[in-house]
This record gives sequence, C-alpha cells and structure tokens, in this order.
Amino acid sequence: MRHFSIIPILLLTLIASAQTDRDHWMAALPDTMKVCKVSIPGTHDSGTAGVRFPMRHYARTQTMDLSEQWDAGIRFFDLRPRLDGGELKIYHGPASCHLTLAQALSVLKSKIERNPTEFCIVMTNSAGGGQAAVDGMMEVIRSVIPAGMLADFKADMTVADIRGRILFIHRNAPSDGVDAPGAVVRGWPGNGSTLRASLMSSAGQGTVLWAQDYFTSGSNDADAYLSAKRENIYGLLQGFSDADDGVWCINHASGYTGTGVRTNIKRCSDTINGQILDYLRTNSGPVGIIPMDYPSQELIDAIIGAQ
Repeated sequence: MRHFSIIPILLLTLIASAQTDRDHWMAALPDTMKVCKVSIPGTHDSGTAGVRFPMRHYARTQTMDLSEQWDAGIRFFDLRPRLDGGELKIYHGPASCHLTLAQALSVLKSKIERNPTEFCIVMTNSAGGGQAAVDGMMEVIRSVIPAGMLADFKADMTVADIRGRILFIHRNAPSDGVDAPGAVVRGWPGNGSTLRASLMSSAGQGTVLWAQDYFTSGSNDADAYLSAKRENIYGLLQGFSDADDGVWCINHASGYTGTGVRTNIKRCSDTINGQILDYLRTNSGPVGIIPMDYPSQELIDAIIGAQ
C-alpha cells in the first residue's frame, strides 16, 4: 500500500529540473534505476494534433504536436499507423492525423540526438491494413531509427541501458521471420484492466505487464464511467509502487463517453487528469507509464516528480 510521506529529496530535485529543463529531465535519473520503475508521462494517440475539421471533435486527443510534447516532458508516445495509399500514416480510427509514421519517428530521433541523456518509449498499434501494415511498421522503424538507437528489451533494463535510445512496444505481432525491435505485448486487456499481460522480445526476454485501458463504458452515462475509470486507475497506482521488480505498468488516463458529436474526450480528460493530479499530491512512489489525453503541464511535471 502507498502511504502519506515526506517528499524525498530526489522528488524535489526532479520537480525543479522538470520545471526548467523538461527537454532533458531524465538526466537526473540514476543510471542504476530500473526503467520499469521510472514514472513516465505519456500521450494516448500521440499524433492527433493534426486531425482536422470535421473529425477533430471526436478523434483529436492532443493539442501539442510530437515536438511540443517532448519539450513538455512527455516520453511515452502512442503511434497508430495505417496503410494509406501504400504509405504508413498515423490515424485515430477513421481520422487522418496528416502525419506519416516516418515523419513521427524522425521527430523523436532528432530529439534523442539532441538530448542523449534521455530515452523514450514508443507503442505501436495498427490502425488498419492487416498484417502488411504490422510488418511494414518494423521496416519503417529500422529505416528511420539507427540500429544503435534501438533499445533491446529486457525486464530489468536500467536507465543506463536505454539512455539515448528508443524502446518500441508493439501491440501487434509481426509475421514469423520479421524481427520486432523492442517487445511485443501479449494479452492486452482491450476495454479493461489486467495484471496478466506480458512483454516479450524476439530474443525471448519477457516479463509481466500490468495494463489498464478502460477507454469507454459504451453509454452516455459519463458520471458512472468516470467513477469506474477512477477506480481502475487508482487500483493500479496503489499496487504498482509495491510491485515486484521487473513488473511493467501502462495505466491509461484516456477515455470517453458518447459517440459522434456527443463524444466528450476533452471533458473526460479534464476530470480524469484532475483526479490523477490529486492522487499524486498526496501519495509518493513510482506510477509507471501514464498515457493521457490533453495533459496539462502541471500533471506532466507531477508524474515526472513521482520517482
């Protein structure tokens, strides 16, 4: 269980660093720290700042582009490519983000090159195109990201193992014989939460993944959904600080109710993000990876400080 406590010196140092040097806040992390224990602010459907009218209301989840997200301190990026005209482009459902996978990866590559103390995690999830899209993602990744910048996955990897690199986590497994840099998720919960998913590298390195992605209730009852979402989020937050070494955690803040013009992504995120911020103000310890819709700078900084 998590307890009320005096904020440790490391936390104060990281908060101060985040407020002035968000583009390289990871410089303050000890080299020996396990990556799974680093509290990492992330974005859900990270490429959606470019979604245009009329799909913006129900498909946009971010106002900052990838470069701006990095500068704000985000280090987990959720990219969803789809085959479109023979090219892998970022989509959210049916909505084009007017950004290719190669362009998105080039932004992150540039940020890593300029800030070698940092690392980031990219989760890929196919938005359409079948197995050809999944296999094509692996090809694009290797064509854009230098081999030396691709992090090899292992459960107990440390910050020193991954500085200056990108770790890829794939929600879709490639075809046999197609190498997936990083790790592939097995047992993602879909619209729910699980302590039984796993991350597995192509070399056979694997570990337990706690994942929460309760993204909608399937109704317009926002109050009921938000209450249940809060319990899902808090359940993982409360358990993760005491989890065994090697356990990874991806705890989605993102969610919505309604459909079409009644979809309320922004209103839900305002409530959910506020609840997480309240939790972080009164609890200490690592929180894992938290992908968010429309994150505020205050919340990003609070996650960075939760080490």
